Amino acid sequence: MIKAAVVLFRLGDWEGNTVYGQDARLVTLVDRKSRYTLIGKVDTKQAGTVENAMIKLLEQVASVCTIPRDNGGKFAAHEKVSEAVNADVFFARPYASYQRGTNENTHGIIRRTYPKKMALGHLTENDISTV
Repeated sequence: MIKAAVVLFRLGDWEGNTVYGQDARLVTLVDRKSRYTLIGKVDTKQAGTVENAMIKLLEQVASVCTIPRDNGGKFAAHEKVSEAVNADVFFARPYASYQRGTNENTHGIIRRTYPKKMALGHLTENDISTV
C-alpha cells in the first residue's frame, strides 16, 4: 500500500533508508519513538537485496506498524516487505528528507564513524552493532 509519509509517535513506526559506502551499503531502520536502530549490510543497492535485508532486520522486533522511507529505486520491492512484516509502507515526498528526520539524524551519527566514500564491505556485524 502506497501512502504519503505521516508523522506518528508510537513504537513500531520504522523509518528506512540506506547509507552508501564505496563498496557496500548499510540498510538502516530507526523506530521513530524509541530511536532504536537496526542496521544491516548489503553489497548492492538492488531493490530485492535491500528489501530482503529490511525483512531480516524487522523480523527481529515485536512491533512493526508502518515503514516510512524515501522514493529511491532501492525500495521498488516495497510490497514484499509490507506483506512479510504485515505493515504499511509510506513514502516521503521527493526532496523532503525532513519527513524522515529521525533516520536522517541517525545517518549523521553513523557518518561520524563511517565517513562518506569509506569502504564498508569489510565491516562485520559486530562492527556495525557498535555504532
